[in-house]
Amino acid sequence: MERLLVVLCPELLEEQEDGRAARTFAGVVEVVESFSPAAGAVRPGVCAVPTRGPSRYFGGDVRLAGLVRTALSRTDTALGRVEGHIGVADGLFVAVLAARAAGDEPVVVPAGASARFLAPWPVEALERPELADLLRRLGIRTLGAFAALPTRHVLGRLGTQGSVCHELARGMRSELPGYRLVPRPHPATAATGDGSAGAQVRQAGFWGEAAEAEARAERALGHLEQLLPPDGVAVGRLQGGRGPAERARLVPWGGRRLDPAGPGPEPWPGQLPAPAPASVLARVPASVVDGRGAELEVGPSGLPSAPPEQLSVRGGPWQPVTAWAGPWPVDERWWSRRKRRRRARMQLVTSCGMAYLVVREDAGWWVEGAYD
Repeated sequence: MERLLVVLCPELLEEQEDGRAARTFAGVVEVVESFSPAAGAVRPGVCAVPTRGPSRYFGGDVRLAGLVRTALSRTDTALGRVEGHIGVADGLFVAVLAARAAGDEPVVVPAGASARFLAPWPVEALERPELADLLRRLGIRTLGAFAALPTRHVLGRLGTQGSVCHELARGMRSELPGYRLVPRPHPATAATGDGSAGAQVRQAGFWGEAAEAEARAERALGHLEQLLPPDGVAVGRLQGGRGPAERARLVPWGGRRLDPAGPGPEPWPGQLPAPAPASVLARVPASVVDGRGAELEVGPSGLPSAPPEQLSVRGGPWQPVTAWAGPWPVDERWWSRRKRRRRARMQLVTSCGMAYLVVREDAGWWVEGAYD
């Protein structure tokens, strides 16, 4: 039976509306993957990794569990420091219970000792309420008492489901049917248990750390995608457009290879030249004035009415403009009365060292982006 290390995060067992729990759990899985690429999510808040290769490499199950606990305690996630309980045992069912029993220190069940570890646990640990209720009415309250029943009597009285749970109570079966909500990793991408896949990943990092980081990111996003709806994980793609917000779009992670990256060959008159803003904002109101304090205008010819002298963002204090570029005028759908859109963008650098991308539209000025 496969020996597993399980990390159980109680506060991540249920997803939150904003998806932070899933993103945090993906970070937990990534930490465990640093010890073996065969690590994977089992269900929200629970991940597992075969210990055969890692335990031999790090010096045993106890040593491996301690290193994983230390790594998790030093990891900051979207929810801050995450509480992770660690259990090591033969099979997923016993390893999960060992993690549930763990406190600050991991619980390691010796190989071949599953039945002894399971014996005092209540029958409710099988997560079969109807079966547990029936067993209690028969006077059987612990997994040890359940395991002591003759196999033929269990099959005849409790049926197939009862027989499967009986094997679990005896330590003869790896996992509870239906407990694993995330499929096991494909053999081509998971470790074989002897560390071979880990060697491939570490070799990529040996020759180029960027390759190793990219592989870790892909695995983390793959785990996250399995815990969220199909469009819950997305990656950015660059496309054609004139403004920075228009040039970015999101593509579902699962279909990223079907959607080529990069803009097409089409020309985009009025496109903002490089470099692009480091931060793209959603129409933050601003004011730009000339040396007389009059609001700066951009005429039909695309030229400013005067050099910009001061900038105010959200009605804040005036900042002197020390350098500027543009405007870059855009006249879209000029043939349509209802859909025509006229804009003009400028780059402004202020005396405090901040650089902004501002746009003139709808008789007002707006901050569209900020540069580092």
